[in-house]
Amino acid sequence: MDVDSDKKESTETSDKQDSALNVNTELQHQLEQNNGNMLTSQLSEDKDFPCSKDQEITSFDDLKTDQYRSEATFSYAVEYAKLIKYQTQYSPAVYVRLLPWKIMVLPNIRALGFFLQCRGDIDWTAWSCKAYAELRIKCHKPDAPPYTRTRIKHIFCTKDKDYGYANFISWQDLIDPEKCLVNNECVTFEVHIVADIPRGIMWDSKKYTGYVGLKNQGATCYMNSILQTLFFTNQLRKAVYKIPTEADDSSDSVGLSLQRIFYELQSGDYPVGTKILTKSFGWEALDSFMQHDVQEFLRILLDKLETTMNNTSLEGTMRRLFEGKMSSYIKCKNVDYNSIRYETFYDIQLNIKDKKDIFESFKEYIASENLNGDNKYDAGLYGLQEASKGVIFTAFPPVLHLHLMRFQYDPITDNSIKYNDRFEFYEQINLDQFLLEKEKTPADYVLHAVLVHSGDNNGGHYVVFINPKADGQWFKFNDDLVSSCSKTEAIEQNYGGMDDKISFQPKCSNAYMLVYIRLSELSNVLANITKEDIPYELLERLDEVERIEVSKIKYFIEAELYITINILTEDVFELHQRQKLFDPEDVFHHIIKVKQTATVDEMMNIISKACCTPKNRMRIWTVFLSQGRNQKMAFYDIEHDGYRALESITTRYKPWSIFLEIAPPDVPLTMSQTFDAKKDIFMFIKFYDALNNSLNYIGCAQLPLDKVIWDIIVEVNAKLGFDLATKLKIYDEYTKKYIINIKEPLKNILDLSDNLQGYILVFEKDYTKTNMDVPTVKDYFLDVMFRTEVIFLDKSNPNEPEIILEMPNRYTYDQMVQAISVRINTDFDKIQFFTCVSNLKDSPGTAIPYLFKGTIEELLNDGKKGRSKKIYYQRLSLSIHELDNNKEFKCVWVSNDLKEEKELVLYINKNDYVKELLEEAAEKIQFSENSQKQLRLLKVSNHKIVAIIEQNVSFETLQKSYEPMIPCNPQKTFRIEEIPTEDLQLTENEMLIPVTHFSKELYNAFGVPFLIKAANGETYGTLKQRIQTRLNVTDKEWETYKLTVISMGRMVDMNDDSLIELNMFKAYRNVITSCFALEHKQD
Repeated sequence: MDVDSDKKESTETSDKQDSALNVNTELQHQLEQNNGNMLTSQLSEDKDFPCSKDQEITSFDDLKTDQYRSEATFSYAVEYAKLIKYQTQYSPAVYVRLLPWKIMVLPNIRALGFFLQCRGDIDWTAWSCKAYAELRIKCHKPDAPPYTRTRIKHIFCTKDKDYGYANFISWQDLIDPEKCLVNNECVTFEVHIVADIPRGIMWDSKKYTGYVGLKNQGATCYMNSILQTLFFTNQLRKAVYKIPTEADDSSDSVGLSLQRIFYELQSGDYPVGTKILTKSFGWEALDSFMQHDVQEFLRILLDKLETTMNNTSLEGTMRRLFEGKMSSYIKCKNVDYNSIRYETFYDIQLNIKDKKDIFESFKEYIASENLNGDNKYDAGLYGLQEASKGVIFTAFPPVLHLHLMRFQYDPITDNSIKYNDRFEFYEQINLDQFLLEKEKTPADYVLHAVLVHSGDNNGGHYVVFINPKADGQWFKFNDDLVSSCSKTEAIEQNYGGMDDKISFQPKCSNAYMLVYIRLSELSNVLANITKEDIPYELLERLDEVERIEVSKIKYFIEAELYITINILTEDVFELHQRQKLFDPEDVFHHIIKVKQTATVDEMMNIISKACCTPKNRMRIWTVFLSQGRNQKMAFYDIEHDGYRALESITTRYKPWSIFLEIAPPDVPLTMSQTFDAKKDIFMFIKFYDALNNSLNYIGCAQLPLDKVIWDIIVEVNAKLGFDLATKLKIYDEYTKKYIINIKEPLKNILDLSDNLQGYILVFEKDYTKTNMDVPTVKDYFLDVMFRTEVIFLDKSNPNEPEIILEMPNRYTYDQMVQAISVRINTDFDKIQFFTCVSNLKDSPGTAIPYLFKGTIEELLNDGKKGRSKKIYYQRLSLSIHELDNNKEFKCVWVSNDLKEEKELVLYINKNDYVKELLEEAAEKIQFSENSQKQLRLLKVSNHKIVAIIEQNVSFETLQKSYEPMIPCNPQKTFRIEEIPTEDLQLTENEMLIPVTHFSKELYNAFGVPFLIKAANGETYGTLKQRIQTRLNVTDKEWETYKLTVISMGRMVDMNDDSLIELNMFKAYRNVITSCFALEHKQD
């Protein structure tokens, strides 16, 4: 031992922390052997032991009761007399994570060594456990901290069982009276350890915690964390069980997949797979190896569940659980004008940058913004006004999802970065101060789950800490591993930041999402769920699924008793249009299963019966699929080896792939069952037809090696019906060269070095001097080798079946257009293409310029090899060239009875007027019976008609004067409709006035607004009768309607005898400020 060195470092750990090290294993064993008379020590029961709250373990019995714990603090008192004798001291074992941990004290001449030791079971050959620990010596001075060094972090394993300091403290410091480290001739050593779940040992999550985990498919840890969080939202789990899925297909039903996962998590003993869920999303295998955004995934999953629950008794479950409410307001400072919009939310995004805790983030969320200067608010009649703008919560949900915005855009790096700032959140919070008005019950919440991300913006790992019963007992869910953990590990250690006193964890590991449950709803949200709460019909179906799974396993076990024979016949080769004889990845085999103990003769009897062909007219050839890039064959001598059992000859080839050669009708009744590779050769013949750009299979033949190539040409000409003297070129597929000397025998031309058969010769006419696109078979093979499967989707009609075309990479935009125009029966110049934007869901992207000069390969190059490429197309009413001079205008067409709506896409010359716009629309719509075929253009906002656009307004003015409209959005859109006959002629005393529908409050507008003709001085009773007629509603239904007037945002009630004054309905600056409103009363 090097007593002059402050620290002793093992050669195996020289690359680890320079402040902590391993004890040399050989030296350690020597010291143990010399310590046969070591006195038995005991664990300290001193109640003043300085450690974290709820972490101190004060007796050996307590340590032994929970061997699965994640952390512990224990101490060991050693007599000073033993230390000065340089005797190695070991404490009794303390079990953490099923592993025995000991304090090891190793005195030397210069100083005292202090180590943490972990010795796994001798039966565990490859165990390892990552642990963090603080080593310290107790100070007996009142209120004084212990003597300690830098915390250690180490992966303990069979080779590295101990870790610590060889020179933890010098003898001089140890006995210094001022430090008070020796008390009653004893030194008390203390260790606080936090250990991860060990690897290499059998960790039974169900046994140790009562819960099971989820399998990771590659990069689905984010999904596993969300699923566990939703599973422990018991009210949601109970609702999921009740989703009617009896008629659902298990391969694409999100509801059924989630039912199965939840049931297995609840009743199973082993980690649960999630492939059924990702498959129901339509994800490919590659998607499971890509991390998606947690918030986006959660929203999509909840949206799918909500859609599944609609029109069932479960409708509204998601809203009742997760929906909160807020109001967005703009309040003018100098005039009496306010704007309020009510919104709902399923989650809240909180900014964590430069924020101390969750309360500061909420305060920033509801902080108001001043609108002044150039940013003043347009208050309609009041003009531009100074105002304050903000949001305030009006109701918080039973289950509150909070997303911490750790990933944000950084303008300096022009990239998304992760903020690992310290951000505090608490086990219990009250949010009353952020409400507009207090609710019936206090907004008190208890923390239920903490979703943690470790890594950076490029990727990482997700785990979730869950408090299943909200009773302070936390568990860590790390994919398939579940373990108990302390409250500190679940909460404080995931604040982030740089405070080493709080956490041993890497600084990039911190909370990303929080789930709180309202205390007043705790008993409902976390109500216990038993098997009796699961519908009997669902249990039956899940049991059936389990039986199917068991039968599959049984099938695979029984499959070991049989061998699969994949039989290839010439009809497969006839369909193949590429190099070789077939595509191994996409080939149709005739499959039979034969017991491995059966003989070859018995197999041939089965094949003969299946093919209705005598055995003497068949031969078999073993196909070698892995022989380089070639598909070669070897003759199997049935006569010589027919007695052999299949298991003795097919060990290397499972399944056994064979080519079944069947004699054609023009050969003798009996086929030769022999083949001599020294005299004969077996080959396949193809013909390339350059005129039709096709490759044709001709047949196979056994030929003498002495046969001259010219003789084969003559036979091929005869087979194809050509003149026997027709000159043909011959291409050898395996050497990828043309055969030049046609007067040589086969044995001098072909490469016979591998002693295998199945050569392929391709014959073709010579078109090299023509202007053909693909004149030779060599060009043809290059063309088909570099092709891409393109999926074309109708942008305007998502229900239209997709079109799949295999196109050469060299194809230009024009060639692509020609190919797709034939398939959809549309003029090639009236098609527009769009790129595909892929995330969790495919959607149309930007338009592809029709002047694109690149190739298909360049157009579709998105770096995702092996994936089908998608392009959206749209049929046009005008040519793509005319589209350059036209602007796209999207609006909604409403039928005359106000019951039918559909999107219209019009292309208008930028110099046209609304008149031309309406003329274009007239060609695309179907007018009602007896219609005058007159149209009008309206502007609709929030289900209210706010403007009637005159026909003399130019399209350019229309774009400038009116804010951009979003089609098919109920908030804002342009609308085209027929003008009813009664509206065509208006007198000076008549006006068209909008009518809107609403429920309870004006902001709850809904449905299709419409125009009604009103006369100055007529009664409201007369007007109501016309509105009833316009809507075609019954008298009984009409009783639930109430007609009011909205003027400047306020409701004015009118009785039936009141007279209409048209002056109050006149538009101000072409904007309608007053209208009629129909309130729909609810029972």
